[in-house]
Amino acid sequence: MSPHRNRLIALALLVALLLALALTWQFGPARLQPQQLLSAARELDWGLQFGLFVLAGCLAVPLSLLVLLAVLVLGPAAGAATSLLAGTAIGLLSFAAGALLGRQAVAQLAGPRVQAINALVQRRGLLAVFIVRLVPAAPYAVVNLVLGATPLHWPVFLLGNLLGMLPMVLITAALAPEILAQLQQPSESGWLALGAVIALIAVVTWLARRWAKTL
Repeated sequence: MSPHRNRLIALALLVALLLALALTWQFGPARLQPQQLLSAARELDWGLQFGLFVLAGCLAVPLSLLVLLAVLVLGPAAGAATSLLAGTAIGLLSFAAGALLGRQAVAQLAGPRVQAINALVQRRGLLAVFIVRLVPAAPYAVVNLVLGATPLHWPVFLLGNLLGMLPMVLITAALAPEILAQLQQPSESGWLALGAVIALIAVVTWLARRWAKTL
């Protein structure tokens, strides 16, 4: 078996592992409990919080949950800044793993559908990363891993990744006080307001997904 095929198999196994972990964190016996995580995170200093954020993200813990915890623990401004910094670190690590394991192998062995994705990334590099980040179809670390196996250049990935994270991070920072208030003292009007915002985000995401298909 050629070295390129071995690397492609390793990349596929890593993607499968991260997808399995993502399902476990949300639906399995080890399902994450946000309130317990919030209490534990408040006992740590910033360095440990940041390190655990990056580690959890690399292990496919949902980025949205990590951002919410960071904002609730550190406050909107510091939480948003920490989320963007940690999200960039997670992106770099998983992108580097994809580039190391799969770039040459994908270029030589991938089928026409993967080659089409590669062509889209080459043609619409920054926009492609922005749309993929804005309309995620897989866990954050998995998407970065796959992008690392494309011909995408580091600076384009970093900028597109940062721009794509911004809306989610800023919306979370803006809504975090209301979310915390609802967790502490639930009210019907509060849930309705949050539901309306989530519905609006869902509509915008759906429109962005349809637009992405035309690229």
